[in-house]
Order: sequence, then C-alpha cells, then structure tokens
Amino acid sequence: MKIYIIGPTGAGKTTLSKKMSVKYNIKAYELDCLVYDDKNNHTKRNNEEINKLLDNILVEDSWIIEDVGRNKFSKCLEYCDVIYYLNIPKYIVYMRVIKRWVKQRFGREAYNYPPTLHQFLDSIAVVKLYYKHEKDKLERINKYNNKVKYLSNKDLNKI
Repeated sequence: MKIYIIGPTGAGKTTLSKKMSVKYNIKAYELDCLVYDDKNNHTKRNNEEINKLLDNILVEDSWIIEDVGRNKFSKCLEYCDVIYYLNIPKYIVYMRVIKRWVKQRFGREAYNYPPTLHQFLDSIAVVKLYYKHEKDKLERINKYNNKVKYLSNKDLNKI
C-alpha cells in the first residue's frame, strides 16, 4: 500500500501517518525531512539530493508520505494507491499551530526544529500561503480523483 497524505501545517498529517504506520506496519515519511536535513542544522538540501531521496522512497513496496502538496512532489500522486486530503477549516489549523508551538516551546512536545518566535511566524505564514494556493492543489489532485479520499476534522477525530 502506498499512501500520500496532503494537508496544511497543523492539519494532522503527521499524527495520521504515525497511526497508519503502526496499524499497517508501513514506514512513514515526512517530506519536510527530505527538503531539510535536520541532522545538519536544518539545512535545505539541493533539488538533486531531494529527488534522489524521494526516488528511493517511491520504489519501495509500501510507504506513507505526508506533505503540504508541493508541486516538486507531484510524482507522488502518480505512484500512490490512495491520496488522503485533509480538508480542515483554516481556523482549526491556526489554533493547532498556536497550540503546537506553545507545547513545543515549553518542552511538552517534540519538534524537528527549535520553536522560536521566527519559526512560529513562519508556520503561520506557511498556513496562510497553503490556503491561498489550495485551489491549485485541489485541481492537481483531482486529476487522480479515483484515488482521492477527503478527510474532515470529524473523520480525523474518529481515527
């Protein structure tokens, strides 16, 4: 099984991918970790390195990939068996981003990069940008409509 989970920062992609990973015994990947090398001070990788890492994942028999639906990862849409699109209202996502940052800031939740004020403001900007371009993402994934399953916040709470 090859699963691609798409949604904005704070929508619940990582939580869903971790739960599915355990349930189905499939390795989960955050594409942010392909773009940024967290073992090397969160340095951004070059496109050649990113593509090589992605290609190594895509040839595996099964995987769960989660991302915000960046254009550079569009080939994931072709390779996957199912696409879960997290259709979460903006206000809920903003609340989750704030809650996450506070938890991380006070050491109550793990993080990939330090929860600085700059990182918080960047997360808010990323969410805003996501919703600004959401229509484009939906048009891109709707080409694979037979694979797409839209999940609401209520659906995620059931999982």
